[in-house]
Amino acid sequence: MVRISANKVVRLCRILAALTLLVSPLNSAHAASGFAGEFLAVGAGARALALGNAYVAVAQDATAGYWNPAGLSGNRMGTAHEVHLMHAERFAGLVDQDFIGATFDAPFTDRAAVSLLRVGVDDIAFTALPNPAAPLSADNRPLVTSNETSADYALYLSGGRQMGDRLALGVSAKMIYRTVADFTAYGAGLDVGFRYQLAGDLVLAGNLRDITTTPIVWDGGTDRIQPSALIGIGYRRDLGTGQASVLLSSRNGGDASDDAGAVPINAGVEYTLGNLSLRAGLDEERRSFGLGLQPHRRLGLDVAYLQHQDLEDTYLLSARIGF
Repeated sequence: MVRISANKVVRLCRILAALTLLVSPLNSAHAASGFAGEFLAVGAGARALALGNAYVAVAQDATAGYWNPAGLSGNRMGTAHEVHLMHAERFAGLVDQDFIGATFDAPFTDRAAVSLLRVGVDDIAFTALPNPAAPLSADNRPLVTSNETSADYALYLSGGRQMGDRLALGVSAKMIYRTVADFTAYGAGLDVGFRYQLAGDLVLAGNLRDITTTPIVWDGGTDRIQPSALIGIGYRRDLGTGQASVLLSSRNGGDASDDAGAVPINAGVEYTLGNLSLRAGLDEERRSFGLGLQPHRRLGLDVAYLQHQDLEDTYLLSARIGF
């Protein structure tokens, strides 16, 4: 068994910070349209979100096309392939979030995956004054003229391959479709991931997202999703009769930094005993909790609870089916 001392944990945190600084030039590319891809940062899978989105180093299920395509070289569930389903009604039903993914065999890969992420807000009331030429008044109040939907879709086609004893690489090509009322937009981008086994059960991983600067083309103009890097480490060890995992990650570039230039850190812990997993995470200052059940080797169920300081808390449900 590999044991890691407190000093080594501190060094691992320093490694993560150094890797984040290495990709800090990505921030210089951040433009006014940097928030064009914010919907792509909502996460996928209840397990990942319960772990504070610190998932890049351990993503080896059908959500790996989203988190880190290099993880498709492995298989956490133990079956040849799997289907992953997730649904959430975030902030008391204000925002619908859905994810579906499936793995399959493909040439030049250990495994491939196709997945679809949707984030939508339904029944948005559009209003207008009965007399647009007159000022707002008690006799000229806004009336609802229509109820519209805003929805964002991202379709991923991904593959991962083990390149040696320690290194795995992966690629995700993604197509983006956005709609707001009668306005639509299309885009395409590319993510490249890696996963490196440092020692024992210690993993360093990263996903370079939108490496070519993803354009989002609207009818009247173009937004761009700036490149970003998601870097993380994961460590797993036996603890008692179960297994414990500690996860850290950080996203740099795109719209990841706050106004002060600080880079967010995500953290998660998981303890698995038999078919039950308990999870907790921290996504910046937002806490998350969750649990997972695997009643059968071909079936896994996950639930996550996400806290939010300003909006309503959120519950997410996921199901994994192996085949």
